[in-house]
Amino acid sequence: MPRFSRTLGLAERLRVLVAGWLNSPHVRAWAELVAAAGHDVQIAGRIAPGWPELELPVPAHPLPAHWPPPLRGFAMSRALGRLAREVEPDLVHAHYLPEYGWMAARERLRPLICSAWGSDVFALNAVNRPRAKRALDAADLVFADSEHLARATRTLARRDVRVEVVRWGLDLEAFSPGDRAAARQALGISVAGPLVASVRGLSPVYNPELVLEVFARVRRSNPDAHLLLKHPLAETPRFVVRAIERLALEDAVTILGNVAAERLPDVYRAADVVLSIASTDSSPRSVWEALACGRPVVVSDLPWARDELVDGAALLVPLEAEQVAGAIERVLGDPDLAARLGEEGRALAVAELDRRSCAARVDVLYRSVAGARA
Repeated sequence: MPRFSRTLGLAERLRVLVAGWLNSPHVRAWAELVAAAGHDVQIAGRIAPGWPELELPVPAHPLPAHWPPPLRGFAMSRALGRLAREVEPDLVHAHYLPEYGWMAARERLRPLICSAWGSDVFALNAVNRPRAKRALDAADLVFADSEHLARATRTLARRDVRVEVVRWGLDLEAFSPGDRAAARQALGISVAGPLVASVRGLSPVYNPELVLEVFARVRRSNPDAHLLLKHPLAETPRFVVRAIERLALEDAVTILGNVAAERLPDVYRAADVVLSIASTDSSPRSVWEALACGRPVVVSDLPWARDELVDGAALLVPLEAEQVAGAIERVLGDPDLAARLGEEGRALAVAELDRRSCAARVDVLYRSVAGARA
């Protein structure tokens, strides 16, 4: 498809077509950020299996997903191309390289921005690698959320692709420190003792069984401690339930599925420590949300964390149960350390994730691509 050719004024609103999962909190948050930058946004994609549906703040276009793979990808690709011809966007922004980035590249949608996610680059299989590479080959600009991911994306592309590190931006009034007891009450968590919150997914990359083993160790020195497992899935995987039973943690674990967006800050405020121990990662939004809420964070010692979590904003740990448990116990046993981590984390989030600054940067980058069309 040739580049779209609408003539733009210097301050004119852009028409942006975002391609991504229709029930992804990340895609929804991105649409909100782009709308906050003053642009007209529409989303195209399909519902990600296993995730609850979400209300979206902008018009959404479901792509046909009833075909079996690989026919589904080709059908969705053609539908995305037809939609783009109808909408005539000033640019297409595809999230998830091997899926929507590949579709946009296949349909030759230009100008094209692709967002690389950690799993897009760090966990590619034999099928997805060439698809991700094709998306990068077609992209006029690639967004990454950390310098570590940006470096890896350039290596994957094997060409001088333009990659920019772009922050999400957070509502720092919504995600802010608050009363722990009130947050627990709002979530219906009747726990008086220490609360450890794990807020990542339950797929193997997030090590849910290691989280449970770690917590079982923490319980030995903190018998009144409780674990909150917050995940985005509609149902808890059976292997997680079996691990809870095997470790005899049934009375010490609360599993929380999808919550309303306005209640999400309470998940962090309810906790005494927030845990994020992924095997691979790149500046996860949930960690920044926890930092913005002034909660101590224990996070796996990965390159992105070494680059970004500076000035003692979090405790970095190797993926080893005893050391992760030891870090949690340090926080629970040292109120001064917990307070310092909370203050440093909040300060870092405020410095890095002001929504107006992030929206302004997105606006500049979008216009640099839309204005460069032939």
